[in-house]
Amino acid sequence: MIVAVNNATNKLFKFKAGRYNLKEQAAWKSRTAFVEDTLQEILREANTREASVFAKCCYGIELGKSEAEDRYLLSYGDAVSYWKHFDARVYQIA
Repeated sequence: MIVAVNNATNKLFKFKAGRYNLKEQAAWKSRTAFVEDTLQEILREANTREASVFAKCCYGIELGKSEAEDRYLLSYGDAVSYWKHFDARVYQIA
């Protein structure tokens, strides 16, 4: 399980209404779900802009591109880095 904890409150991270929908808490059952949700949020934020350029400029994150599947790829480390921009710590619980 992966959880994101708000640095200010030491509680499970919650986004403000309309910002992100994680059933109101930042918790995932797997690393894959964590990375996929984070990637989807970056793509949503990028909107009509080129996602890889947006991620690099705004968050310093490198999005890879899978030519076979024609989709973006995000590493676990970059997903954690994204959450740090929102003042959250990410933990992997066994």
